[in-house]
Amino acid sequence: MNLKNILIQIIVKLAFAVLFIYFAVDSVNTSGWGFLTWISIFFATNNIATGIQMLIAYFKIKNSLDK
Repeated sequence: MNLKNILIQIIVKLAFAVLFIYFAVDSVNTSGWGFLTWISIFFATNNIATGIQMLIAYFKIKNSLDK
């Protein structure tokens, strides 16, 4: 796996997070705080946290390769 693939995975994770946030907001607007809302929030939080961790690892790897 190279740095380009890692960067693509980060972008996909953050895009899915935005999608799940949209689902959560739409679900709250239509039916309130139901099960689907909480599941969407969980997946959005998971994707954001994973994306940030992968971004930190990406910059560490990139910095170590540049030296």
